[in-house]
Amino acid sequence: MTGPSAENGSAMTPTPKAVEELANRIFKETRVPSFIHVNLDAVAHNVDVIRRLSGPNTELMGVVKGSAYGSGILPVVEVLLEKGAKELAVATMSEGIYLRKNDVTVPILVLGNLIEDEVVDILQYNLIPSLSWDKALRGFQKGDLCYPDGRRLQVTLNIDTGMSRYGVQPEDLAELVEFLDDLEVEIHSMYTHFQSSITEVNLNRKQLEKFLAATKPYEGRPFYRHAAATTGLVQGLGADLDFVRPGGAITGLCSGSDAEDAKQFESCGFRPALSVVTRPAFYKLLSAGRRIGYDGIYETTEPEWIVNLTTGWSDGCARKLSNQGAVKRIRTGEKCPIVGRVSMDSITIKLPDAPHSDEVFQLVTDDFDDTTSAIGVARRLGAAVYEITGNWSTRLPRVYTKGGEVVKVFRSLEYTN
Repeated sequence: MTGPSAENGSAMTPTPKAVEELANRIFKETRVPSFIHVNLDAVAHNVDVIRRLSGPNTELMGVVKGSAYGSGILPVVEVLLEKGAKELAVATMSEGIYLRKNDVTVPILVLGNLIEDEVVDILQYNLIPSLSWDKALRGFQKGDLCYPDGRRLQVTLNIDTGMSRYGVQPEDLAELVEFLDDLEVEIHSMYTHFQSSITEVNLNRKQLEKFLAATKPYEGRPFYRHAAATTGLVQGLGADLDFVRPGGAITGLCSGSDAEDAKQFESCGFRPALSVVTRPAFYKLLSAGRRIGYDGIYETTEPEWIVNLTTGWSDGCARKLSNQGAVKRIRTGEKCPIVGRVSMDSITIKLPDAPHSDEVFQLVTDDFDDTTSAIGVARRLGAAVYEITGNWSTRLPRVYTKGGEVVKVFRSLEYTN
């Protein structure tokens, strides 16, 4: 969470007092004991970092799939468009339709491989689907493939240079292009996706070289090329093509949890935007020998202060954090261990002393902490960083701030994207 800095009054390094004051204002407004906070100033800052890492003539295509990696698609899109993003990308047609129904008019790429049943809606909602082969369009005639305004269908071609999931093989690209030309389908762009981590520069460079070689015969045609997502941006690979295509970086999420990956990502200047904020719902001093929670997997060894926090695995807190996760106590900076099972609706933590009822805790911190940040939790669980933020459901309210003030609240269960 952000508030005035102890140094310069900015939102860059909030003081514990400022964090608590903002959180308690939000608690009062939302009338719940836990919420997800998204700092839109951090999103805007990250776009600036992305611009700095991109080529001077390279445009931004913001990838906002999976509810903008858990932060909420519409508020993040609003910042992206304010900051000059020319295009957006999502994973599914449904995400693209959702944006269109919310008056987003810029080009939207759907990165999941097109299937035949989606073509009618792709056309109706003016979306740009991704193709890896011709199967989805075989049953259509030229006259079928127009948007409502009469323009020809546009597609983006995924070229498999090493990921070995979706994507046309480079040697089959010419045949696919010829098929599309015969149908008068326009090629909006060609792209590839790097397989390896931030520290594996040489492997990703080989993919980029293969991609550039595959697309070189078509350089005289009016289409875009893009390869750099978050990893490529940090590595400087493909960041000078027509577009960069970051996703996690927009909300300050590193593409990997490895310590060196995280170090390089952080050094670029990115700032995590999402935190999970909570305060005590109940607390008590338990005597030694008390077993806590389901299955009693934690037993007190002395008189211990145990605090209940109202969030659990139904919200997105991984059950595997039972007896091994921690929560940040904002007032002191202490890491308070999660003790006992993470249950559906609640977790219990151990404090060294009695809490105050207005104290604020963060279950996921908006930083690069080795224990409580999305990176730290992912490393502990052997999970993807994006999984840690993307798994939070809509049962907790999502609260959006700019300049330390609340600008938008999606209350519990109000929001689905």
